[in-house]
Amino acid sequence: MTSSHPPKITWISSYPKSGNTWVRFMLYAAIYGPPERSIDINRKIADIHRKSELDTPDPTLPLLCKTHFELTDAHPELANTKGAIHIIRNPRDVLLSALNYHRLTGVTDQQLPDHAYAQAFIAHGGDPMYKQLGFGTWASHARSWRTTERFPVLALRYEDLKADPRAALVTMLDFLELDLDDTRIDNAIKASAFDAMRALEIREKKQAPDQDLSKRLFVGDKRATSKGVYFMNSGSTNQKLDALAPGLDERFNTKLKPQLDEFGYAD
Repeated sequence: MTSSHPPKITWISSYPKSGNTWVRFMLYAAIYGPPERSIDINRKIADIHRKSELDTPDPTLPLLCKTHFELTDAHPELANTKGAIHIIRNPRDVLLSALNYHRLTGVTDQQLPDHAYAQAFIAHGGDPMYKQLGFGTWASHARSWRTTERFPVLALRYEDLKADPRAALVTMLDFLELDLDDTRIDNAIKASAFDAMRALEIREKKQAPDQDLSKRLFVGDKRATSKGVYFMNSGSTNQKLDALAPGLDERFNTKLKPQLDEFGYAD
């Protein structure tokens, strides 16, 4: 007998550029099958920061939603929350991925040198723009989700996700109380591989006008893609900042040492 009440939300939470899109692709492919269009992800696993057409939720399946917000009393739908999957990523890699994203979208002043963006990130403990949007700093965001007693939270590390995506997916499915067969899980891993997602990004950007984001999940224009700048970037781990300017890694480690120690990212 199924309940007449709609399911409560399980949040897919992360500081921006920490693997949220990857996790949503993976879970979508496991639950609903490989997506034919990237925008299908938003129809089933909504993005709280982006308006898009949604499919009617299936009350027999988990109701998943993306959020980058820091967890505070002001977070939407707290009373309608069942739990959360929180993804954390090495803030060095977050910094570099965020820099790529800003260059891709043109949000950051194109005249701002890369090393100046990195210095601002280090000084603020995260992207200043993200803090203004309610996402907090890198550390405060992680702390707010990982120490809450409001609801259960599955703590997931991006580095573990990359090292063994299948094991990470199985862990997430267990948390969501979903029992899927091995073939379905293997197909989901294949469909959400970086090469597969990037191929989908390139194909859709060739087909849809740059201004029409109703047809695709991936932001950024065709010119950036033609220059090798993608929304689905390299997904690299353990990168260094000195490639932007000498001394940035030392500055980063000194300024953020307490936060790096707290979340296990100290060198």
